[in-house]
Amino acid sequence: MFKKAFFYLIMIGLIAVAVEALSFLANFVLDPEVLYDHRQLTMSKVNQEDLSDFLANRADLELGWNQFGPKVLVSKNCTGVEVEASYNAAGARTYPGYAEDRATIITVGDSYTNGSEAGDEAAYPARLAVRLGTPVANHGVGGFGPVQSFLDLKRNIHRYPQARAVVLGIMYGDVYRMMNSYRPVLIKGSAMLYGLKPYMAGGDIRPHPGRRVLEHIDAFRDHAKRAFDNDYWAKPEFRFPYSLSLLRALKSNYFYHMTFEKKWQKFGIPEYFLAFRSDDILAELFALLDQYAEFARQKGLKPVVIFIPRNGKDTVSAAQMIDANRKRFPPGLSVGDVGSAAIDWDKFNLVSADDGEPCHPSAYGYQKIAEYVAYLLGRDARSP
Repeated sequence: MFKKAFFYLIMIGLIAVAVEALSFLANFVLDPEVLYDHRQLTMSKVNQEDLSDFLANRADLELGWNQFGPKVLVSKNCTGVEVEASYNAAGARTYPGYAEDRATIITVGDSYTNGSEAGDEAAYPARLAVRLGTPVANHGVGGFGPVQSFLDLKRNIHRYPQARAVVLGIMYGDVYRMMNSYRPVLIKGSAMLYGLKPYMAGGDIRPHPGRRVLEHIDAFRDHAKRAFDNDYWAKPEFRFPYSLSLLRALKSNYFYHMTFEKKWQKFGIPEYFLAFRSDDILAELFALLDQYAEFARQKGLKPVVIFIPRNGKDTVSAAQMIDANRKRFPPGLSVGDVGSAAIDWDKFNLVSADDGEPCHPSAYGYQKIAEYVAYLLGRDARSP
């Protein structure tokens, strides 16, 4: 009996070792980027000096980060062309002829609203102002998700007594950002190392954690590590027991979405087809849009939301979601998808999707967004 029990014990041990070995090797066979987190890499880069600099110059204790003006930023876009981005004291991007006190339309959103990699006059709000003959306020901020954009609107609405409409721009991938509490959890190698932010959870906006976690590096590290554990997009660490780490990785929201959406595009599957069919994501999206539409109604504004494709690889996911969920959108909210417009998608980005990772929209791309928004606002009868 002892020999038999010992034999079974040896066999169980060998099986356990084999499972652990295979689970360890899976890190090299499968894509570790979608399996395991990168907290050690992120935490190795944070330090007190940079944290203090971020708090003093870039941190926004409500929105996470912001552009504080007045200032002009000069940088090169992905084609090597130098562009200027001008901001006023409110953080709005300006352009020739802009007049804050006469703005009748407010735009909020991410870098696609801001006009990243384009000159001031080429950003879509500037082109919209020319097309409609009225000043348009541009409160787009690079890296923002829909929650940050909405809170930015609430903060700045008092600056625009002539405003009659507001446009919330949601680039397809922003639905990921909506449920993300710390930017590096979602994006490995993010330059926004200190990017704690408000986010949606349980149908409510969860606020930025505040100044305390940005004053001392130990408090920041503790909060960031909790985000790596608890964020909607959290992935496990790669550590022993590897079989448990692998099981947790395969069950993570990040693995499910990024594997099927980003890795299977070669089979013709649109990049965000799962995101716009996810019960979790749609529940948070509609909860946020309800708040956005109600706020606009209270302020006497026409609320508009536009979904913007990242590039030509997926121009249908948002439109399909809109068609399938029309009854869930709040009354009075105008909803549109730039992907449904007549656009030459090879020209939409500065570098086309076929040439690798796409850049931001080109001047042509921003112009087409402006044309679509004008059409959606009912201020331009021409089809976009």
